[in-house]
Amino acid sequence: MHKKSFIIPKNSKFALVGHGFHLDYLFKLFKKYNLAKPIIITHKKKFHQRDIKQLSNDERLYKDIFRLNKQTKIFQINDINDNKILKILIKNKVSHIFSCSSRFIFKKKILNNFKNKIFNIHPTQLPKEQGGGTFTHRILNSNYMCCATIHMINKGIDTGEIILNSKKFNVKKNSIPRDYLIKTNICYMAVLNNFVYNIQKGKSFLKKSQIRTKATYFKRFYTDKMGLINWDWQGNDIEKFIRACSKPYSGAFTFILEKNKLFKINLFKASFKKNKMFNHPFLNGKIFYQDKKRIKIQVNYGFLDILIKNTNLKKNKVIKGKCFFSSPFQLLDSKLSNLSVFNFKKIK
Repeated sequence: MHKKSFIIPKNSKFALVGHGFHLDYLFKLFKKYNLAKPIIITHKKKFHQRDIKQLSNDERLYKDIFRLNKQTKIFQINDINDNKILKILIKNKVSHIFSCSSRFIFKKKILNNFKNKIFNIHPTQLPKEQGGGTFTHRILNSNYMCCATIHMINKGIDTGEIILNSKKFNVKKNSIPRDYLIKTNICYMAVLNNFVYNIQKGKSFLKKSQIRTKATYFKRFYTDKMGLINWDWQGNDIEKFIRACSKPYSGAFTFILEKNKLFKINLFKASFKKNKMFNHPFLNGKIFYQDKKRIKIQVNYGFLDILIKNTNLKKNKVIKGKCFFSSPFQLLDSKLSNLSVFNFKKIK
């Protein structure tokens, strides 16, 4: 394994690229240790709105970086690789770059101009779990661990040399992505503290190459597009999938037919109960019980118990006796296939 040490000079000027809790925290650390004030480079403000809406009600989850606009320069850009951005970096005497959940892929020109001086923080213990969709994939794989890694950026995705790791923390087995994010932000704070402290004290960093044969890669998971429930799965797998798509994401989704209209319904949390009475796949997705607080849905060898508050259903909406469908196309194989036209409408 190839190892090398290096020092980041105390007078280094950083550009923080990205957004979120950890970028805000890192900016404040530079201020705390009386280091050069970083500039911030981020994507256009309109692309922040979803995160602000979903996360900003809890400061353990997210910080709106635009609150820092009176303390430093904030540049909203389309592409970090644009020649104009390189000029901005040079004009502001930037010597190093640190990426925090950046939407941008750093390409050859900027990598060459800041060779071995671009860093990223990643919410896993690299080389495991490279890529995105970390918390969703972690729940699906029954992985209850949180950690963080700071590594150097190269032309690959999360493949650069590692310089710092955080300790590992566990979450409860019934955790949703929100819980993983809160615990991961604690890991971020710890490893970022070490990073800035080392700069301030002139301590060296040790580069450690990732072992390629131990790497795993997970593609980013878009809940709005990929969160469709398959009611033919085993009941405990459906429960896990619903949890993996839960808050702060938009929730796993399914469809229900009512008055010749197909409605989309989001589910955020479920409890799987084994029951030998339910064992025929033809009835999977059937809502066999409903009261003011909950619905119960038949699945393979049991049922899902879901509180109404963990759905986007209105409390007075009656769906007992109906059936959830994996997609509109499933209707083609059902007794409802004689319906020729479906109107799609999202339940509010």
